[in-house]
Amino acid sequence: MIEIRPDSKSYLRVKEQLELLALDRKTRQRILKRIGAYTVKTTRRNIRAQRDPDGHVWKKRRKGRGKMLRGFTKKLKHFQKNSNKDLYIGWPSARGNVAYQHHCGIEQKSGLSARKRQARKHKEPDKNSPATREQAKALRDLDFRFQPQGRQKRGKRPTMKWIRENMKVGEAAKTIQALENRTPARDWKIERPQRRLIGISPRRVSMLIKRELNRSK
Repeated sequence: MIEIRPDSKSYLRVKEQLELLALDRKTRQRILKRIGAYTVKTTRRNIRAQRDPDGHVWKKRRKGRGKMLRGFTKKLKHFQKNSNKDLYIGWPSARGNVAYQHHCGIEQKSGLSARKRQARKHKEPDKNSPATREQAKALRDLDFRFQPQGRQKRGKRPTMKWIRENMKVGEAAKTIQALENRTPARDWKIERPQRRLIGISPRRVSMLIKRELNRSK
């Protein structure tokens, strides 16, 4: 969750600030509710437009053309704490952690254990399952061959059908790594550019507060 706090640069006059301090709990609740609803609405609009609260376009994906955080327009909530003095806006679930990491540009730590969890989540085949079509194609592209037999100088290339019927996912993965002459890293970091999601300008906050103060008179 992301907390909205008063900005040091206030656009309220002294008289209005004193009025705000003297408000009863019910009025404070109504004002924060207005600010929360407005922020949620503009945040959803900004996510669809792929931009931050200041109107700057987010950095795009490294690969692919898909939009970032598309599902984050849903389940965005706002609520109040501390006797309706503090306003919180965000996603009250694991999605909130992902949003916070994008909002602050925090690096994503990954490794083999994380990759295994991801595979289970997406129901990917385990190492003892038959080799996939993608693996078979990769082995063919890497010129994978049988060991030479008799007078053969080079072994024959197996068909994709043979690879899928006779090799396991784990075996195929190791063979591909060997042919590419690379070793998988056990731990690595993925850079994540900052993509600010939630925010509201002090001027806009003051406008909403003034409007509600006028309604209370």
